[in-house]
Amino acid sequence: MNQVVARKLKPWEGQKLKRMKRQFTSAVHSLHARIILLSRGGCTNREIAERCGCTATWVRKIIHRFNQGGIGAITWYPYYCGCAGPRKYLADMVEQICEVALSPPKELIGMSVWSLPKLREYLIAQQIVPGISLEWLRQVLRRNKVKWRHAKTWKDSTDPKFWPQYRKIRRLNSQRPQGGRRISIDEFGPLNLLPRHGKHYARTGQVDRLRATYSRKGGVRHMFGAYDLERDTLVGQFTKRKNCRRRLKIISVGVIAPVRLV
Repeated sequence: MNQVVARKLKPWEGQKLKRMKRQFTSAVHSLHARIILLSRGGCTNREIAERCGCTATWVRKIIHRFNQGGIGAITWYPYYCGCAGPRKYLADMVEQICEVALSPPKELIGMSVWSLPKLREYLIAQQIVPGISLEWLRQVLRRNKVKWRHAKTWKDSTDPKFWPQYRKIRRLNSQRPQGGRRISIDEFGPLNLLPRHGKHYARTGQVDRLRATYSRKGGVRHMFGAYDLERDTLVGQFTKRKNCRRRLKIISVGVIAPVRLV
């Protein structure tokens, strides 16, 4: 096979190729410019391939492109050279991306905080996605309302069934079965029974001060609340004690019972 040599360079082409060779933002441009300059310097295609870390066939292809179309033919832009149409990420793939983003990075990559480049590199290395840009990754996380967890310690469950159950709950939360209801349960307390200010000042014009070490003769109360996502209603019950029976009661009965003091 005859030796393929790059054509004679114009003055402005030589200057631009030298600038492309020194680029750090695009390794593709630097490689292509280096191939053309080495070819004009008298190196053979095999020597160029050994220096640039590619094959001789690829060197010949780049030289042919340059000889036919100039610098524009060896310039690579992702938004021009990509596949037609936007990439499609299925629901399972998006769910895995969100799960990795919400996982502690200390165990996965040995670092304390995630970032978009680190997350993208990990997803491609684990073959979760074939490829994704930083902007697309940011939009996927934003659409699914995933935010970075800036925490010093990660307190995750050691139960082996935790993540399968977690994924089922997320699926049910995003896709409610027909006729089903989603209820969010939370508890608040202990609540101190404190006297409220305002009435004494309105009557006498003086502020009724309370000591910091007052005696809690009325005791404390615990509130169990249940939020129904379908009805958009929040109800709850106040109890003197906090136990599992109270939680079960608010799940089964508290949704339809009014807020009352027990």
